[in-house]
Amino acid sequence: MTDIGIELDGISKSFVSGAGTVRALDDFTLSVAEGEFVAILGPSGCGKSTVLRIVAGLDSADRGSVTVAGSSPQTLIAEGALGVAFQDNALLPWLSVRANVALPYKLTGRPVDQARVDELVALVGLADFAGARPSQLSGGMRQRVSIARSLALAPRVLLLDEPFGALDAVTRHRLNVELARILAAEASTTLLVTHSVEEAVFLADRVVVMTGRPGRVKLTVDVPFGRDRTKAVLGQPEFLRLVAQLTAALDDDDTETGTAA
Repeated sequence: MTDIGIELDGISKSFVSGAGTVRALDDFTLSVAEGEFVAILGPSGCGKSTVLRIVAGLDSADRGSVTVAGSSPQTLIAEGALGVAFQDNALLPWLSVRANVALPYKLTGRPVDQARVDELVALVGLADFAGARPSQLSGGMRQRVSIARSLALAPRVLLLDEPFGALDAVTRHRLNVELARILAAEASTTLLVTHSVEEAVFLADRVVVMTGRPGRVKLTVDVPFGRDRTKAVLGQPEFLRLVAQLTAALDDDDTETGTAA
């Protein structure tokens, strides 16, 4: 992992509302190596999701530069090389699991690679539900469809914004294990925004802690576990030590007044 997958250099972003101007990010700088999995933690309102939206090309920075896989976010989107999965799975209710996973092909005007679609449906453990509609699936199953859809075009960069945030703790832990397995089979550079310290340490190669608003990088911690992680990692002393260290870093309150994404 030597090439840069995501480069954010000196990013600043403010929002104007009825309450005035709120600085969400100030001189936020982060490099993610190609193929690396980085998780971002931070207090509520620190701008975590704003970082992800800027990388995804859904928002623009007031100042600073953004490079994704050597190009602009818009270039990667046009190439179908950027995948995104949010907490709201945004599945089309009238389409089957298979058709939802195939949607990126339709949106980019490409012929559907049905073998790839079926491979991903099987990869997320939903082969027996390929013809089901979202209303027939549990919340965890819908999120797995969303993950599969984000991987449909074999994106070079994958962005995950609290993909399991609305799920109960047991289902969330189970899907963390599934996601680790799924991404081990792919080669995407991955950026995850989460409120869960345990989730960040379990999934990521590196964890970044943000300051309170305006968000900056406060702490970066390397995670010393291989990609082939199982539930057994959760009880290891080093896992527990890292969780405690990152939790302590989040406890410091340095947030300005106001609100931000």
